[in-house]
Amino acid sequence: MEKLITNLDLSAKGGWLPITLGILSLLYLLFMPKHISWKEIYLIFGVGGFLSLLFDVIIMSGWLDVFDLGNPKMPGVPDLISYIVVAPCYAVIFLNYLKPKRKWIYVTLFTILAFLSEWLLVKVGFMKLKGWNTWWSLPVYILIFGFWLPWHLNVIRKASEK
Repeated sequence: MEKLITNLDLSAKGGWLPITLGILSLLYLLFMPKHISWKEIYLIFGVGGFLSLLFDVIIMSGWLDVFDLGNPKMPGVPDLISYIVVAPCYAVIFLNYLKPKRKWIYVTLFTILAFLSEWLLVKVGFMKLKGWNTWWSLPVYILIFGFWLPWHLNVIRKASEK
């Protein structure tokens, strides 16, 4: 039992932050007034979690090896919460409130939210940078919130019409 608990990596330095962000963002997602359907939420959350896990784990911290979350030798619960809960929750919440007239205001707000979350993960010691700079994430967040997520929602809606 002790080995199981150790393998969850719940005692990782700063691991409380992704757990807290995950709980807060998931609770907000569940209780926010919905402007998108549960089907859209389900698809955005699933695809967002998968792509976050794929991009961050395989490309950024795997092949490129530019950062580590928690214990680099043992993926734990806080790592998974960062990838498969926090990131997709931010995507769903963003698309739930997105209005075409105010798109760039929302893009700016959610880019700041994602940037601050990453910056805090570094400050509390959960995320260790190895060749990456948190500032370099800003254009990535702008691309995700400004272009990819709105496109993704349109694809979901067009597929639902058929």
